Amino acid sequence: MTPRELELIARLCLVRTGRELDISAPENVSARLNTVARREGYSSISDLLLALRTSEAERLIWPLIEALTVFERTFMEDPAVLRQLGQRVIPTLAAARGGAPLRIWCAASGAGQEPYSLAISILEAAVQRGQELKVEIYASDVSVRALERARTGVFSHFEVQKGLSARRLVDHFQRKDDAWQASPALRNMVRWRRVNLLAEGPGSARFDVVLCRGILPRTATQKRPALVLNLYNALAPDGVLAVGQGEGEGPADLAPALNVLPGMDGLFSRNPDFRVAA
Repeated sequence: MTPRELELIARLCLVRTGRELDISAPENVSARLNTVARREGYSSISDLLLALRTSEAERLIWPLIEALTVFERTFMEDPAVLRQLGQRVIPTLAAARGGAPLRIWCAASGAGQEPYSLAISILEAAVQRGQELKVEIYASDVSVRALERARTGVFSHFEVQKGLSARRLVDHFQRKDDAWQASPALRNMVRWRRVNLLAEGPGSARFDVVLCRGILPRTATQKRPALVLNLYNALAPDGVLAVGQGEGEGPADLAPALNVLPGMDGLFSRNPDFRVAA
């Protein structure tokens, strides 16, 4: 690929999703685009890029962007965050709601590891507390292919080995041929929807908990305020945002819209003094 072609693709990803595409390794970009080209019936990347300048553009843009912006998820990532949600935040909010189901949004859910991990944490917390925790988990991603796969709840042996203990695997998954499938109880806890975090967020919906991990650091600096605002608007007044614990997801990255929850790692609440600019 030529430098100009790489810049074109990077610009496309930025405009549509706000994600910064790493073009420092052109061979990785080419490998992913080759896969898209073959799947869409083109003999080369050049033919694929040429089609982007025709009436085929809208049909091809999202498969191309999805292939380039996807990143690997594993089960039970940031266990401290999941533990705090399952054992402290969700039970406290559930008590405040008086038995009404909690609405939880798992944004940028990929192939499903993240929402299923959250569901496992909630089920385990309910057993430990000896009480039912009523939740409705809504998982979203920009990738249609990832969502289609996530709905099935099927993961390879290699994938379940990343993050799941033998006990959790036995308790929450079933063998399916040479793979593993999330149990019906786990799958029934999650509803799936395509959402572009930058462009729309979840619309007018408000959630008690929002989990959005690993996306902010991958978002271009100039696009981050719009993403943070969408997350802020998605939270109920007393809702909690959970992010990761890596670089780019600290208090400074979410200020001034959100404040750190005292004594919590990676958890934030709405700043009551924040005002959206007119």
